[in-house]
Amino acid sequence: VDHRAKNALALAQSIVRLTRAQNVTAYVRAVEGRITALARVHTVLSLSSWQGAEIRRLVTEEIAPYSEAGQIQIDGAEVQLQPATAQTLALALHELVTNSAKYGSLSVLPGRLAITWEVQDETLILAWVESGGPPVTKPKQKGFG
Repeated sequence: VDHRAKNALALAQSIVRLTRAQNVTAYVRAVEGRITALARVHTVLSLSSWQGAEIRRLVTEEIAPYSEAGQIQIDGAEVQLQPATAQTLALALHELVTNSAKYGSLSVLPGRLAITWEVQDETLILAWVESGGPPVTKPKQKGFG
């Protein structure tokens, strides 16, 4: 348990250091969202005694706040992920869904998001396809998410 706690704190420390925002309020919101995503995946992992996490559960947990409008479709085989992979993927999914809700297809009602995954030759391939969203514009700055 001690090494898990140290790893979680190291991840939280990295989140705090790498997060950039326009103002304090936006910074706090971004850090809280990322740490909450980390807490969600830790809950999922603890339910399996840290044996792993099923990818559908991770995806479902991250899209839950945005799934009411019926804009999101998920599909994929049952895939059990190792704890470290689950944590990394959960944080990546959090960034993707947050960006989609702010700037992408989930920011407008006609927008759609399809998340699919499969395993090929022991490699997980995840596809994140947005459609019907606003026009894509070049970012004004580089950031963590």
